[in-house]
Amino acid sequence: MSKPPPDGRVYSDMLRSRVLAASAHGFLLLGTLKSRYRAHPLSGLDLPAEVLLKVAPLELLYRKFTRFVCNPVSGQLFRLPEFEEPEEKTLTFADGMAGMGLLTQADGEGLNGPPKRYAAAQLTVVDGGRRLLLRRFPSVAGDGAELVLPSPLPPQRRMHLGHEVLDFGGRLWWVDVSWGAVCVDPFSDRPELCPVELPPDSMLPNQQGETEMEQLVQRRHMGVSAGRLCYAEVDPLHIRSFVLDNHQSGRWTLEHQVSVPDLWRNGGNAKATPSIAAIDPLNADALHLSVDKIHVSLDMRKRMIEGSVILDASQLGSGCYLPCLLPSFLWSSTIPGKNKTLDTAKNKTLADVLVRSDKQQAK
Repeated sequence: MSKPPPDGRVYSDMLRSRVLAASAHGFLLLGTLKSRYRAHPLSGLDLPAEVLLKVAPLELLYRKFTRFVCNPVSGQLFRLPEFEEPEEKTLTFADGMAGMGLLTQADGEGLNGPPKRYAAAQLTVVDGGRRLLLRRFPSVAGDGAELVLPSPLPPQRRMHLGHEVLDFGGRLWWVDVSWGAVCVDPFSDRPELCPVELPPDSMLPNQQGETEMEQLVQRRHMGVSAGRLCYAEVDPLHIRSFVLDNHQSGRWTLEHQVSVPDLWRNGGNAKATPSIAAIDPLNADALHLSVDKIHVSLDMRKRMIEGSVILDASQLGSGCYLPCLLPSFLWSSTIPGKNKTLDTAKNKTLADVLVRSDKQQAK
């Protein structure tokens, strides 16, 4: 919305928001970016929008990144402490929110009870890729902590952080689909980044550029399914899925391999190579694929498409989904922690929650 201030200039506020990660207990990590712009004195010229932006560009005054832990069932929010962002004014939304993950833990073992603590964390590349900056926000402390750690990747290899961060086995996992993953216990007093390489035939020997990685992340994906860490990849001929034996050994077992041409027996998509939308969180044999505007569910064991849906452009936002399981205990669970809470009515949608939280920040 725009309003004329006393100086006669027009100012515009823009709010962007995104779900960044989901924890194993169903909590979500949300990110918002509020930007304020000042219009150019010539912004009133009657010109096409693309021409006007070149002649009279908007002036960016400030940007404010905010992250929340959210119970999507009750609508409760916790605002995380703010990062120190020296380049916040020029930092893009994607870069500011990249590498963010959320881990939750219950009392005892397993996922059968409500979470008693959480840790949000972000991993970013520093020193040209030689080191990684780990920012942690454990609920038990209330304040954040930063630690620079040596990169466990091979020399001259820079980690790409475009994949969602996973909560698995009491660790957070950052995935680079050209190389592998690094995991860490965010609650540890002395955290250490542990590397897990991809299956040998999937490892790419050289650093990939941004364009190559954007394409590769559509064809390769890692996720948690039925309590196991899974990796899937697609090429024009095959779809393969693997399961990690354990992160200490780093060994992957090939579970399924499906012929892509055999899937399109009707010929309708015979020339299309699908992209991976998601690994099913409950069924390790199921993989969700995207082909143009068609999203299909593939049973890897039966080598059959079990269902499909056509989505229009307004529903496509991204070619990937973020799986999130919502246990029944979330109805009565509160988010643990010492951060500022923003409680909302239980019948509010996530969109309502994000808008409402922004209004409360401005007060």
